[in-house]
Amino acid sequence: METPEALLARLELKVVRPLDGFLFGDYRGVFYGKSLELAEISPFSPGDEAERIDWPATARTGEVHVRRYREERELTLWLLLDGSPSMRFGSRRREKYGLALELALAVAYIALRHGNRVGALLPSGLLPPRGGKAQALLLAREALRPGPARPLGEALDLLGRVARRRSLLFLLSDFLDPFYPPLARLAARHDTVAVLVEDPLERELPGGGVLSFYDPETGEEVEVNALDPRVREAYRRRAEAHRQARMGEIRKAGADLLLASTEVDLVPLLLGFVERRRRWPSKAPRASS
Repeated sequence: METPEALLARLELKVVRPLDGFLFGDYRGVFYGKSLELAEISPFSPGDEAERIDWPATARTGEVHVRRYREERELTLWLLLDGSPSMRFGSRRREKYGLALELALAVAYIALRHGNRVGALLPSGLLPPRGGKAQALLLAREALRPGPARPLGEALDLLGRVARRRSLLFLLSDFLDPFYPPLARLAARHDTVAVLVEDPLERELPGGGVLSFYDPETGEEVEVNALDPRVREAYRRRAEAHRQARMGEIRKAGADLLLASTEVDLVPLLLGFVERRRRWPSKAPRASS
């Protein structure tokens, strides 16, 4: 089994350094978008964005008012790693949890290298936000340490209680548990990226023989005749419908969606994310209480 030190060294060489070279100082805008905090509410001026209108102040004064923001000097990244049994599935090079762990560490390492703080909610427990390379090593050690599975909705609620200031959230899960209400609450306060981790075998059956399936969440076992094209098509249709439903709920909640498959390398995955963040402006931030 790879040690935390070896895992970080590999990710730094293969993922972090190539991404750092690609970002060229544009890190804050790409990863954090409009990472701002509320400075004041003032009357509307020509050129102000309509999405920044403060409707309570507008109704109270009878004049259109907008929220104005100032840039935060220190930004905080929170990671949530789903440790549910379904995340231990993988049909290719790695399990879904392994992909989620590597992706989380790569993003954390980049944030820490740029002087920001990183905290995490892991199967082993809560890691308070801190800066420095030592935090990356502690994160790797804790993420590799087993812990009890926590329902996703419960984990999202807990993250909402500990992430008090506006932060960037990376939520890495297959989103098989109910999640919509707590995710919507998080996305209303934070710049939230929901990373939907998936495996090719979850979407399409291989065409050969009778396959035995075991549900790690319930313990149920079932056999499927993958030789029958009708069975494979029914499986594909049902799996895609479920996948689209989860994606739709994530988008409806207001989170940014990133699809991560176990068959894809991290560098192309993150480069695609970076390009999309550059093209699409982030939603206007909301003041935290």
